[in-house]
Amino acid sequence: MSRDGSISVQPFDVSRTDYSSTDNYQVMWLKQGFETVVVDLEEFEASPNTICFLTPNRFIRVSYKYGVEGCVLSFSKVFFQDLVQVDMNIKEAALLSLFEPIPKIILSPKIGERVHHIAEMIDELCGSEIPNKEAAVASLFKTLLIYCDSKCNIRLNGNLNQNKIRLVTTYKELVAKHFTKTHLVNEYANMMNISPKYLNQVVREILGVTAKSIITEQLLIKARHDLKFSNHSVKEIAFGLGFSEQFHFSNFFKREFGVSPSKFRHN
Repeated sequence: MSRDGSISVQPFDVSRTDYSSTDNYQVMWLKQGFETVVVDLEEFEASPNTICFLTPNRFIRVSYKYGVEGCVLSFSKVFFQDLVQVDMNIKEAALLSLFEPIPKIILSPKIGERVHHIAEMIDELCGSEIPNKEAAVASLFKTLLIYCDSKCNIRLNGNLNQNKIRLVTTYKELVAKHFTKTHLVNEYANMMNISPKYLNQVVREILGVTAKSIITEQLLIKARHDLKFSNHSVKEIAFGLGFSEQFHFSNFFKREFGVSPSKFRHN
């Protein structure tokens, strides 16, 4: 438990399978190495980059495979109600509602990285003596919830086909690995030995977006980061993202954000 007694971040202990809690809310971040999760009477497959939002008094069991990475954020009702829930929108609040279906989400790989870093920052703040750390932790937690609302995450509520979930998860992992070199949906479909039409159909069914939008999301996250936090020229960033010409990158960026990369960098 953190020093302020309201929130803690603990890595998973492979000798422990029971994570039930009568008092605390929990966010279980299953980065990799998990097999299944049981919540009350429901069992589901724990794909890489899965995150679960759990209210108190749930029966929770996890099973492991190997190479386990992840953590559990555990926090009090007071912390959630007094520091986090203030000014939250309805979507964010629903993630930890007592009356909604238990939210289970497979995060886009890049968003998974962000969530992992946020959890580390929360843990670092909890162990510090920084003034106003409770407000800072609450702000980070809200940011985590916002990332989890991305349109390119898979929400596991409902009767979704597990084979199609695995296909979309594989596609997103391939995009995260190759998006700086490969921008075409048909090339990813070839890697997966399926047709581009079927890939796009399944992505639309599971995520409600096109297969192309997954590639676009990765490119935009990386482009924005490099423009703001690197010293590389726009031309170097364009080539690093797999664009053959700077003007192709500039047109792509302006179409998505309404401003040129140069103007975005200096705003």
